[in-house]
Amino acid sequence: MPNAPRTLVGTSLKWTGVHHSGHGDFEGLSTHTVSYETENTCYVTANGMLVGEADYTYRRLDEQVGICIYHPREYQGRTDVVLNAIFDFRAMKDRAVITAGGNPFAVADGDMQFVKTPPRPG
Repeated sequence: MPNAPRTLVGTSLKWTGVHHSGHGDFEGLSTHTVSYETENTCYVTANGMLVGEADYTYRRLDEQVGICIYHPREYQGRTDVVLNAIFDFRAMKDRAVITAGGNPFAVADGDMQFVKTPPRPG
């Protein structure tokens, strides 16, 4: 059982799960990898393609749990989205509340695992 890291820089987390929204699941994101380049920037790949970039803030709360707040440049065609994720590193689970324009938009519920960082697609 891994402990919550103090930083995500230089790591990548592969996420597999489901999104619940008024528009159904976001199937193109059912499996994706988030790679943390710096203390506040990350990129998202799926099927070898760059599918997103975001600013983020991560805080380790204790040995088990960390919180990650993402501000994607674009998400599902929107530029006003914020993802508020709770990472449980012992269970390797990620749950997130996603807002758009400050209003509830979707939730994400998935499993995560540390993986080798994929190259950033050009």
